Amino acid sequence: MTLAALLARKALLILTITLLVASCSFWAVHLLPENIAMQIAAARFSGTEPNQQLAEVVSQSYGLDRPILVQYADWLAGTLTLDFGVSLVTGRDVVHDIAHHGQNSLRTVFWGFIAGVALAIPTGYVCARFAGSHLDTVLTVFSAAISTIPSFLVAIVMVQLFVVELGLATLSGTSGWARLWVLVLTIALSISGLLSRVVRTAVIDVRLQPFMLHALIRGVPERELFWRHGLKNALRPVLNYLPVVFMFLIYDVIVIETVFNYHGLGWALINAVKALDVPLMQGLVLALVLFYLCCTTLSDLLTWRIYRRKAS
Repeated sequence: MTLAALLARKALLILTITLLVASCSFWAVHLLPENIAMQIAAARFSGTEPNQQLAEVVSQSYGLDRPILVQYADWLAGTLTLDFGVSLVTGRDVVHDIAHHGQNSLRTVFWGFIAGVALAIPTGYVCARFAGSHLDTVLTVFSAAISTIPSFLVAIVMVQLFVVELGLATLSGTSGWARLWVLVLTIALSISGLLSRVVRTAVIDVRLQPFMLHALIRGVPERELFWRHGLKNALRPVLNYLPVVFMFLIYDVIVIETVFNYHGLGWALINAVKALDVPLMQGLVLALVLFYLCCTTLSDLLTWRIYRRKAS
């Protein structure tokens, strides 16, 4: 497959999934059994008892009194032009709020992913290199334990250790390198467990391939053989697993940012749901979906690049 064909296929897939998610988020909100205008009025005017008159004012202000299909068409058109409306809480454009919180999330996700990969690859390689040993058993059990512990429990433990006990970080605002690296370490631990097990399995499979065994019999040093010929073969299942890692990253962003009170996309989404800020809530869901689709596209492009060069 050529690069142009791959990009066209991915662009069509991203557009289709984006419109599907946009449609689901719209109908999920507007087909609720409760009166959405009444719910928004209750969330916006918490000090006032919501009534029908207040709900009508909200409906007229936000266009909820228009026919549902007209609202749906406007929502899809806004999705295609990245116009998600105005936040009901902040009064700013939803795109502005997404960009503001998104830069914080991108920073933590980027460094968390790098740190997670840096932990997982050496751990998986060492386990495969000494498969069946006590070291392999200890590291495998530790990786399995880390991968089965929910992210919010890992985050709570990190808060207790680094914030409460050691006092190295705080839970206010978004500043402070200590707090950022505690977040990064939490994300890295959450994704490194499963990824290290994938690396271990991939390396063991490559080491048992006939061409590797034949080269070892001929006296080629194992380390040189693996790094020159076995690495690319071991990378394929790891790269194919990256979309799963990105899926866990989105979950970790929502949970860990909420626990740490870190003002990123996950924190903003939880607060938008609490305040029933429908435009911001829908925009954030689409932003997280687009983030996942872009990450998986980059993973596919990297896989295509590596194995196209290998085939040539």
